[in-house]
Amino acid sequence: MFSLIFRGLATGSIYSLTAVGIVLILSTTNVMNFAQGDAGMFLTYIAFIFIVRGLNPALALPIVILVGLILGFVVDRGLMSKAKKSSHLGMVMITLALTMILEGLAATLFGNIPLLFPPLIQGDPIKIGSVILDRQDFLSITAALLIFAVLFVILYRTKIGIAARSIAEDEYGAKILGIPLNKINTFIWAISFGLAGIAGMMTAPRLSLEPTFMIVIQLKAFIAAVLGGMGSVMGAIFGGLILGVLENIIAYYIPSIKDSFSLILVVTVLLFFPSGIFGKREVRRA
Repeated sequence: MFSLIFRGLATGSIYSLTAVGIVLILSTTNVMNFAQGDAGMFLTYIAFIFIVRGLNPALALPIVILVGLILGFVVDRGLMSKAKKSSHLGMVMITLALTMILEGLAATLFGNIPLLFPPLIQGDPIKIGSVILDRQDFLSITAALLIFAVLFVILYRTKIGIAARSIAEDEYGAKILGIPLNKINTFIWAISFGLAGIAGMMTAPRLSLEPTFMIVIQLKAFIAAVLGGMGSVMGAIFGGLILGVLENIIAYYIPSIKDSFSLILVVTVLLFFPSGIFGKREVRRA
């Protein structure tokens, strides 16, 4: 059972990383980012270029984070900030277009043949008694916890993080207070795409590198975000971890429903918690 939980936490940490990026953008810009997963896919291909040239896979991770930050900056300043002046729907359509552009670009540059992506950490599995733990899974959990801790410090202990949370709470009020909305939005897009790159590099060794390998991860991240509460970063974290663990247990004991379990779970939770487990319930006045 411990092995199932551990493996589920590793999978759930990837869901959480992707879900947090989606929630950050949604809560500050009110845009559902459908390109989060494919941004991670494309950034992982960039990492693969460095790896085949001899760079250690672990050392490619900070490069991918940096490129992800730059990509998020370019997407917001070059596309989203301009579309914001026209319509909200236009911003959402841009994220949908980005998914097709990134997948098409990856297929054109690298082909559709699945590629083997090396683990970020080498070595034999870790044995604790009769339990065998994969090092890549251990790295995924450790990296996710570290990133979430850093993200917590940024959001709750820095001026830019507090400003971002103010925008999420009340954009109009934040604007009146003189908070630079455009700069904060760019910061959030950069952070989110940085998280996308990390999620992609944690996922690729578990599957294979191809233009569509992050689609399922993005779908599960959406489910995790809804499960935890769409406006809650903490909800996205715990929603992803809970989904990963329960999925792994169900896949082992009841494999016949493993593909539909995530949808069954989120529908069941929403029956009792319409805003998600950690979401804020809206109070409507008659």
